Amino acid sequence: MKRLIAVVVVLLCAAAWAQDNPLRQPVWEVGPWFGGGTGLGEASEFKFINTGLRVGRVLTGEMGSGRMRGTFEWAADIMPLYEVRQSAFYASGPQQWIYSFAANPVVLKYNWTGGNRAAPYLAAEGGLLFSSTEIPPGDTSRVNFMPGGAFGFYFLRSNRQAVDLSVHITHISNASLAHNPGINATMQFRVGYTWFK
Repeated sequence: MKRLIAVVVVLLCAAAWAQDNPLRQPVWEVGPWFGGGTGLGEASEFKFINTGLRVGRVLTGEMGSGRMRGTFEWAADIMPLYEVRQSAFYASGPQQWIYSFAANPVVLKYNWTGGNRAAPYLAAEGGLLFSSTEIPPGDTSRVNFMPGGAFGFYFLRSNRQAVDLSVHITHISNASLAHNPGINATMQFRVGYTWFK
């Protein structure tokens, strides 16, 4: 009897462990996230803190085979809080935090779907940053563009929920709408929680 109970427990645990990856088929995703990071190179004194909401839709079923199989997804981020700490490299005064609002309406993702518990992804992102003062300071602009890319992982908690960890490399520039020193590259880390429907 004890062996039978042990076998049943093992089978139940295996069934719970072998979750179905929700990203293998068309599905909606929605979830909040929090992030932060720093500028790279000459812009290393810039600091960033932001939070937002991602909404996305897996557009395809699984494509390919083996470890490289996956799905293509469109997503968008809205960031009501995107704080930027100005760099002393660009300004002679004290550093200050600048309130900004940002949105990435174009996030194109490829989700690898070979695993049941973790799903890595690669993304190309494009968006806009609207700030309360010029970024970088001086005769620049309060509107900047934010092209970039990301690499991340969904750690699946069930076939409906996941923890999302990612790293983002983003360029911030006004595309010569005004004087354009830009912030050549930033590295930011995010942690989020995602629901699939």
